[in-house]
Amino acid sequence: MEDIGKYISTQSYDVVLLQEVWKHENYYTIRKLVASVLPYSYYFDSGIIGTGTCIFSKVRINDVAFHHFGLNGYPHKLMHGDWFGGKGLGLGQIDFKGFNIHIFTSHYHATYNYNPIKDVYLGHRVVHGVESAQWIKLSSSSADLTIYAGDFNTEPKDIPYQIVRYVTPLCDAWVEANGVDGGETSETPSNSYTHRSSLKESPNGKRIDYIMYKSGPNIHAETISCSLPLPDRIPGKNLSYSDHEAVAAKIFLRRKDSKPMSTRDFIRLQSCKEIDVKRNVVENAKSILDNSIRNTSVMKSIYICILLICLLLLFITFVPVPEAVSRFPGGSTLVDIFLFLVRLILIVVMCYLGLMSSLFLKRERHALRSTLSTLDCILENHSPGSRQSIDTTSATSSGGIQNYSKVGVLPPIGEKIASSDSGGDVSKHSILTVEENDNQE
Repeated sequence: MEDIGKYISTQSYDVVLLQEVWKHENYYTIRKLVASVLPYSYYFDSGIIGTGTCIFSKVRINDVAFHHFGLNGYPHKLMHGDWFGGKGLGLGQIDFKGFNIHIFTSHYHATYNYNPIKDVYLGHRVVHGVESAQWIKLSSSSADLTIYAGDFNTEPKDIPYQIVRYVTPLCDAWVEANGVDGGETSETPSNSYTHRSSLKESPNGKRIDYIMYKSGPNIHAETISCSLPLPDRIPGKNLSYSDHEAVAAKIFLRRKDSKPMSTRDFIRLQSCKEIDVKRNVVENAKSILDNSIRNTSVMKSIYICILLICLLLLFITFVPVPEAVSRFPGGSTLVDIFLFLVRLILIVVMCYLGLMSSLFLKRERHALRSTLSTLDCILENHSPGSRQSIDTTSATSSGGIQNYSKVGVLPPIGEKIASSDSGGDVSKHSILTVEENDNQE
């Protein structure tokens, strides 16, 4: 964590977003090291072991909020551990030179099996994507610039990513600057934390860390550049800064010198972007959720069957022990201790199975159905019969530009936003720079 903090302190970032900072001590360490360049910070504290997400900013963070995702793994998956983390959507609001900027960060549930058929957490990440898309869309319609950065644990070909990009909708900074190729951030061949076996499936790694953004009403934004800035190794060490690569973006931002568009018309205009793609993504997401709901029913039946078997075994332990056993010295005592332990284990397992079949699976099923209803609403409102014509002339620029803002052009007066995911002693970074200039044409 010290190396991460030292690296950030030598850069001219304006905002840094971190994920997987599970320990408060690590957060305090980084905060101390970057205090001279990023004096404002906030840690999103939620869940059993915390969210692991936090914000560091050069300018004051005016407001913060956190939305806990409705689903986040299973409590019995102890080796995965995602259920114990308060995964969700962190939000911070800052003002920069009169621009209202909303900054979101998330860390989605990890993928432990890249086979979609065997990936039991795919439905959970779809829930993450839908909740993120809806929260960003509904809470940032009036923001001049909206940034969403973090570790989504999903590739561009996957539905959770496509939901965030097309349903919200948001621009992918890497795609805007470099096209669809490249940008791999996880399990890359040059990273010291990459297992060689993982390169068999993806020799170049996977792109699962992103900086996404959208401009607000009467604002124009575009990507100037997007890169992976971290060196392969920490200076003087044979270790990478993180098990993921950093993502750095510079975004051009200016106000449109044209007929102002109302927030209502802007929202309607945004909802009409790439409708056919959006409908296809929503349909695919619904299929995943339907399959996940069916799986909860199957798992409930399995849990109940195992529960009945355990109950039967518990009854068997109360069958009188043959007298022949009690004839051995201490035999009766040993049998009683053994049966007590067996009964205790069976009772604990039965309680767990009862909770899973009645409470946890019910909660999961309700969360999946709620998300499915949200997708139905989106699909209904974007069906061909519901399309409405919108006058988009107010979005057209007309000549001169005044008081424009540049993102990532002039380092001395800029505001930079960085997102980082640090797992244990490693961290991931997404970096954005915002700068302003006054100019007239």
